Amino acid sequence: MWDPEPSQPAPLSTQPQQDLSRFPLPHKNSGQRHGEDWSAFFACRALQNAKKEEKETPSQRQARLSRQRSAENHSLPGRSSRVWVFEWQPQDDANDFMLRTHITKAGVEEIWGNYSKSTRIFDSFSNQWDLCLALDPTGIPDSDDREDDEDIMPPLPITTPSQVPPPAPSTSDWIKSAKWDQLRKLLGDSTAETGSITEPQRQCITKFIAYLVNMKESNLNTIPPDLWDLGPLSSLQISHPYICVSLAQLSQCRYYIIEPRESPNLVVWTLAVLNPATAVMCLHRDWGSDMKQIALALLQRGIAFRTLQQMTVAPNRRRPLSELRTYTLGRRRPPFNPLYADYIVYEQLRHEFMNLPRARAAFLHGGLVWRLALHSLGFDHLPSVLDGISTEAVPFGELLIGDGGQTHYNDGLSEEEIDFMCGMYYIEHRDGQEVVSWWPRPNAWNVSGLNVGFWSARCEDWFQGRLGNIREGVSHMQHSLTKDANGPMTSAQWNSAAVVQS
Repeated sequence: MWDPEPSQPAPLSTQPQQDLSRFPLPHKNSGQRHGEDWSAFFACRALQNAKKEEKETPSQRQARLSRQRSAENHSLPGRSSRVWVFEWQPQDDANDFMLRTHITKAGVEEIWGNYSKSTRIFDSFSNQWDLCLALDPTGIPDSDDREDDEDIMPPLPITTPSQVPPPAPSTSDWIKSAKWDQLRKLLGDSTAETGSITEPQRQCITKFIAYLVNMKESNLNTIPPDLWDLGPLSSLQISHPYICVSLAQLSQCRYYIIEPRESPNLVVWTLAVLNPATAVMCLHRDWGSDMKQIALALLQRGIAFRTLQQMTVAPNRRRPLSELRTYTLGRRRPPFNPLYADYIVYEQLRHEFMNLPRARAAFLHGGLVWRLALHSLGFDHLPSVLDGISTEAVPFGELLIGDGGQTHYNDGLSEEEIDFMCGMYYIEHRDGQEVVSWWPRPNAWNVSGLNVGFWSARCEDWFQGRLGNIREGVSHMQHSLTKDANGPMTSAQWNSAAVVQS
């Protein structure tokens, strides 16, 4: 067993020393230096482990890899285990600065379930667990139940079998042989997301799929209108007592505008969505007439939308994006073998970017970019996103023009900022440049099997698995190779990655 390393004094430097008086003293045998925060600790340990790996004997390596395999399922360490567990505890009297605190074996049993796989890190060199909520403020603790199904998937309108027209004869045999579990897998849904679907709804879904599968021509009009909301002749009730949906053409794009039916709009912006399924979902849900609450419900589910503010602004108020600070991970020369410390640097830069006013646009983007933004700032930040457009929206943000010449503004991300959010690098080759990223960029994410219009339970499982692969699979030793499945990948590699297609 590796014993916990004692705190080490900071190295001598000719630079001005940091004032450490405002930081609490680290605990004995914690390995944390005075004034060292959790991210710096993990980055420093990664470098130390790289040096250890260079010097370890074959027997030490075998023992270490055995410890690493045993910890992969994140099982609670037993009373007889020689594993040490540390919890990063915020200190109230030090502005919530976190101290690495050793937890007794009895205490581990009480707190282990308060953390998830994304907030636990096992170090096979020292045989130690670190429990740190700051690693993923949005991680769901193991002791918590998964979200209710209603919060993951919008409910389908209840339709009784008697209201549904009988299917065409050619589909009858298919319907009789269809099994619900097979259909669920065909749709790519998990039991957690479809468990609340009633039997009448299942019959409607089965018949709808039967028409699609047996359709000889691409003529959706042959599907009975009572089977689907978005059909050309749908007879399903999609009216709502509190809100109404209208279609608007803004900058040659179709937007669905969601507004209160009778009560006044209490926000200065207008709620707009691009996806008609999102508009229908708002009509199906009982979210009231408060636009802020409706927008918050979309925001909590990772669904893309706009908060458009109509303004008349002089043309000279618009400024080129080149005046903004550019956030980028830069250009690298091959061979580029990133270390875990590189990922820590990327996360720190992303956290810094997300604290800019205009970065609220990352939350409005939805999908994976929304989840990465959430990973930086947490759920508690979401309500402030709806306070309105930032001061940077007019000069640098998104400008949409209506048919009548009205101008609408919203915060938006440039392509470079979206690429940065996904952790993208440029690799300079002699015959051109290659692009790799820690996370799939929109061109890969949008065509993946995980892009279902909202952040599902399967999306979260994939996200936490990817985080684990990066933290545990990316090399901590300089000049060593990193497997493509763990490190940054090209768009082609992301498109062929089975984990994104699942």
